[in-house]
Amino acid sequence: MTVSALAGYEAASHDRRFHTLGLALLADRRGLDGNDDDLWVAEAALDMAELEADPAHRRDAAMDAAGIFDRLAADYWDTTCGGGLWWDHARTYKNAITNALFIDVAARLYGATGTSRYKGWAMKGWRWFDASGMIAASHEVNDGLDARCRNNGGVPYSYNQGVILDALRRLSVLTGDRRLLDEAARIARKAIDARGTPAGGFREAQEPMSVDSRIFRGIFAQALGRLAPALPPGEDRRHVGAWLRDQSAHLWKTRSPAALFNATWDRTAFRPSAQAQVTAADLFVAAARASGERAR
Repeated sequence: MTVSALAGYEAASHDRRFHTLGLALLADRRGLDGNDDDLWVAEAALDMAELEADPAHRRDAAMDAAGIFDRLAADYWDTTCGGGLWWDHARTYKNAITNALFIDVAARLYGATGTSRYKGWAMKGWRWFDASGMIAASHEVNDGLDARCRNNGGVPYSYNQGVILDALRRLSVLTGDRRLLDEAARIARKAIDARGTPAGGFREAQEPMSVDSRIFRGIFAQALGRLAPALPPGEDRRHVGAWLRDQSAHLWKTRSPAALFNATWDRTAFRPSAQAQVTAADLFVAAARASGERAR
């Protein structure tokens, strides 16, 4: 996820100071655990591919992602719950984040390679996800499915909302179906409106946050930054863009004198961390994207 944050900054700012670092981090595959982790690597590889001017380097990065995707599709998609990708190698759980990443990577691979089977996987993955029940009637994306293949009412983490926004945006381009953007806007606005704090910040769906969940809001913010320019002019686009601008201004005001940021995006119980810094960078880049400005 740090690689994708660095790539997002480079894409928005055209500052290549961190490009070599991003490649080095991408090459380090230690500590991966689960199919969602592998798909995060595929996302990062595609992020770096988009920054490569050399066609050979671009192709190699895309093929890296394709190799990950092809292995997971062959080994971990099955008929349990009517389809879907397993979260873990032991096949104990089908959840939102793994399958949203699967859809998004498939759509990106179609764009990168032109290979039609990736388009087929993206559409198949979305049909299953949409029918799975993981998107509640409230338009919140819950964490996954229970043993009866029903929405388990699990925590609607912000990154679950974010990754499916990216997938829906790309599917809309891939299929020409604008209704997918309408669904993305509903999910985005529900998440924005449900998680505001009295101080003007944005809280994670479950607190206190774990080490992992401290980065979830950055993933959500980045997806919003990409979604806003893709939405047609109107209230949804204004609402998402205004939220990103307001949140980035709020977060900047709560920084420490050393420009460190709090994990909660508020001043109280100040706990700066590497995850908080990455999340802050994601938010600032997303706000710049939504406003059409260059990140700096």
